[in-house]
Amino acid sequence: MSIDLRLLRHARALAEHGSFRRAAESLKIAQPSLSRGIKEIEAQVGQPLFIRSRDGHVPTDFGRVFLQHAIALLAGVDDLDREIEMAKGMASGEIAIGVGPYPAAVLAPICAARFAEQHPGVRLRIEMNDPAKVLRALRAKAIDLAVAEHSVFAATDDLESVARLAPIPGYVIVRSGHPLAGKTDITIADVLDYPFAQVFMLPPRVLKPILESRRASPDSAEKPALPFPAIECSNTQLALQIVAHSNAFTFASLGMVRNELELGQLVPLLQAPWLRAEWGLVRLRNRTIGPAVMTFAEEIRRVHVEVLDEEARLGKRWFHTADGGA
Repeated sequence: MSIDLRLLRHARALAEHGSFRRAAESLKIAQPSLSRGIKEIEAQVGQPLFIRSRDGHVPTDFGRVFLQHAIALLAGVDDLDREIEMAKGMASGEIAIGVGPYPAAVLAPICAARFAEQHPGVRLRIEMNDPAKVLRALRAKAIDLAVAEHSVFAATDDLESVARLAPIPGYVIVRSGHPLAGKTDITIADVLDYPFAQVFMLPPRVLKPILESRRASPDSAEKPALPFPAIECSNTQLALQIVAHSNAFTFASLGMVRNELELGQLVPLLQAPWLRAEWGLVRLRNRTIGPAVMTFAEEIRRVHVEVLDEEARLGKRWFHTADGGA
């Protein structure tokens, strides 16, 4: 029996979305076309693949077995399409890069702009998300390459490093009028007396020294213990805006707040040895990386070197000369 791949994609979309409307939208086709496609494939296999329930359209018992093989087959077809596109070199095709919020702020804008200018025939897709979701997307083959915290993926068997980037120092950032601004001998324990605006989950190597530095909760009901983090943000810009209008603090590189430093809105308060970005370029082990992806990886490495140089210059101006260093 020969089944049209188009119909398999129809079934996969309905299984993923549980709704004819949402599945049709994801496929960019009309809903009646999707309905006809599902009826056609069910007629070919001689069994219903879906039943309607309170949760939408869900696979039947046979449908689950059928979809398991169909999804595996489509994954192979998608990989073949990808290999064909990569064989075309830098003239056309698409690459997808996954980044967390900090690489998105520090590296991605410059890298994307340069790559797009130099390789206009290649479509570039950059996905910014929670670092854990970025690695899941890499495992699901939804992206080709990720910029991720090295300590998170270093011990995994299914991921491998393309390159490890030198650490970028991070700073405790507060508004210029913060109660701790201008004081000396500040510790992380002092900083933790104020709300922390966190951008997604911190890696364990950073979280551990923070939690070890927290003071005991106050006994007074007038001053309850601060939750940690006090504020959770989906991106760095939101966290920095909150910091600029409150006594909250966040973590950032100096390059991320260069304009705010020049305007006197934000100041770096503290830099600790463990407070640094340790990123690596990571791919799915044994998955082929095409020339366009490797070219983008090289662009990341070049921009990263520029960022390190800029951070050193900013550190001398805004941190070491201001308060004698960390």
